[in-house]
Amino acid sequence: MDNSWNLTALRTAINARKPKQHDRLIEIINSLGRSSQIFEYHKRLARDAFTAFDEENDPKGIKYASHFFGCEDDQDAIQEADLISQANLISCIATTRNAYDSFGQLINSLVLPKPLTTKFYIFEVRDKLPAGKLKRRLNKALSSKWFAYTHAFMNEIKHHRLIVHRPTISFIDENRGGKIAGFKHKSKAFPEYWVREALEGTVELQNSLVACGKLLNQLYLEETPHQ
Repeated sequence: MDNSWNLTALRTAINARKPKQHDRLIEIINSLGRSSQIFEYHKRLARDAFTAFDEENDPKGIKYASHFFGCEDDQDAIQEADLISQANLISCIATTRNAYDSFGQLINSLVLPKPLTTKFYIFEVRDKLPAGKLKRRLNKALSSKWFAYTHAFMNEIKHHRLIVHRPTISFIDENRGGKIAGFKHKSKAFPEYWVREALEGTVELQNSLVACGKLLNQLYLEETPHQ
């Protein structure tokens, strides 16, 4: 994240302008930088969980189908791949969703005219943010289908149940690998997705967060007078 969102410049400005809040704000910035690295780590593991059964290693899908339908003695391989896929997908979604609330704390402290003292989650902070480029870009991210999905997904697994995740093969589009079942959250239905699709969605959200971070820098570094 440091390469595209200049966290170093933000740290430097906070050192000069926010001495009383310095430690807490630097901790949030460091956490955001680290969470980006953690996301990339879990993304690779989730993406590669079924490598042994991909098109390169199993071009016709025969090995995958044999395991899938119980025709192989070693049934642990596909179940292990499924567990790796599920565990790391959950980590990707959790890291991404939590990063937005951490980002909300930065916005709250750095650019809100009157910072909130409680409930400074991303939605509440967004609502208090003055109109401008940052608010428009943040609104776009928070209104996206993937933010809605990750928000609902995390609320379901925190408060209700794990979303069903299973090894799947499609003979229609020749897809194979982990698939996440559809679910409902607060009466809203969310469709099933291949893990690959969900990972692409979380990457979109990570990219949107970086775009918002750049705009936060622009607003705080270029437009806010020194305090």
